[in-house]
Amino acid sequence: MNHLKVMIVDDEILAIEHLKRLIRWEELGFKVTGETVHPRKGLELAAKLKPDLIFVDIRMPGMDGLILSERLAEAGSQAKIVILTSYKEFEYVKQSLRIGVHDYWVKHELTPETLTLELEKLKDTINKDKAMQRKMSKTLLEQVKAGKELSHEELKALANYMALFGSQYVYIAIELDTPYPVVGRPVVPQDAGIQMSWEAGDRAEYRWIETFTTIAAGGTRIGVLLGFDGMVSRRQQHEELFQRSTHLKQRFSEQIASSGGTVSAACSTVFQEVTELFAAATWAEKALDLRIFTGMDSVIMFTEDKEDTVFALETIETDWAAWTQQLHHGVEAHRLAEIEEEIDNMFTRVKKMARLDKLRIVCNELSKELDQLRTSKGKPPFRDEPYREIEGSDEWTSVTGIARWFKNQFRAVMEDEHGDVYSVKVRKAIQYIHRHYAKDLSAEQIAEHLAISGDHLRHCFKNETGRTILDYITEVRMEKAKRCLATGQYKLYEVAEKVGYRNSHYFSKVFQRVTGQHPLEYSERKQVHHE
Repeated sequence: MNHLKVMIVDDEILAIEHLKRLIRWEELGFKVTGETVHPRKGLELAAKLKPDLIFVDIRMPGMDGLILSERLAEAGSQAKIVILTSYKEFEYVKQSLRIGVHDYWVKHELTPETLTLELEKLKDTINKDKAMQRKMSKTLLEQVKAGKELSHEELKALANYMALFGSQYVYIAIELDTPYPVVGRPVVPQDAGIQMSWEAGDRAEYRWIETFTTIAAGGTRIGVLLGFDGMVSRRQQHEELFQRSTHLKQRFSEQIASSGGTVSAACSTVFQEVTELFAAATWAEKALDLRIFTGMDSVIMFTEDKEDTVFALETIETDWAAWTQQLHHGVEAHRLAEIEEEIDNMFTRVKKMARLDKLRIVCNELSKELDQLRTSKGKPPFRDEPYREIEGSDEWTSVTGIARWFKNQFRAVMEDEHGDVYSVKVRKAIQYIHRHYAKDLSAEQIAEHLAISGDHLRHCFKNETGRTILDYITEVRMEKAKRCLATGQYKLYEVAEKVGYRNSHYFSKVFQRVTGQHPLEYSERKQVHHE
């Protein structure tokens, strides 16, 4: 049970003890966590303990209760303040209300019954105010995290709220590791982060402030904002944060154990101002995005050199056209050693760049060449298999693994001289379709090229591939159309012509029937995805 914290400030020690013994505080949901007979020390205690309720004696030497209450409010205390006095003083009552004091109680009128009744009402008020404050603060925190500028008043309110959890803050992002490209990720419950528990460290207590949940591509990424106090060395702080990040990573992993897979976490730099949340969260999120270069199942800690890796990525001049041409020559000549050398060279460059967009370029080019090689062997294009092999491959969790996977794929196709899945005539028909898909094609035309009858070709093709020639031509054309649309470089009629349709309206109907999307809708979604 989380008790509401109570602090008592009274210059008479007997008055403090009497109030403490009057009721069983913890049974009512309260806990006296601080007490002092010195008003000035009360300010220090309030800043340290961050109580929910403060009892203040009205008359104290050096600083009376009203002045102390004013100072507490100026310091940003969110506690409800109750003034205690030995007798009713109307003028004091008016002053206390003006400065925001919650209530005014006469000491000798307090009995166990009356105190219990008043505390029950206070508890309800405090909890409602906390819920409202948390809801408002969550909204403001999400806006700051997204890079939105807040007003001075909003920033002040948010700073006061975060001060309840500490004077320093850190952002930890955590996510289930998934192969690249990201497909079929298990969904984690949105409240996963909220259920995490935090244990006090030896030197500092890390307090949960807020959990941010982002759902994309079928998976869930959790961001946890923690607050803490403590004056430790940078090295000690780094070690403590590593332990906290590891603990969170383990707890998250336990909650998704049924889905399998590993989990990675990224911990930002420590910051003190609310406005720094955006930069801290951005770094942690980006560090997770780049873990295919740094390693899965890991905790990525902020350091100055890692900041450069994430935000100032190395620019390496690369002649992509020359590399693609060299790779193509290797495929055309069936020279496996040359292909493997080009794959290794390019993935080495990509790893140094640590750029996802460059990784996509390399993978797309290799996939195209792999398709061409498979087609030349009479095998269905790899892309016709919707990344089935990739989804189940552990190799697609690192740049080195992806390079190895592509080399194995090329090797398997080039060394498979006797394992062709289709007959010679069907392989030749597939090759012809891939070379002439942009022209008018028919079964009769293809059959004529192969010097066989149209009916015989239709029968063999359907029997071996499970698809009609027309269906296969349409599939090839739609796949080619997807690639053109994804670039955003072509108009609709241009794409239609490139894949063998003279009528863009008819092309749109076919595309929508096959994919379930209008071509323009598909293009727009792809552009948003790449951005």
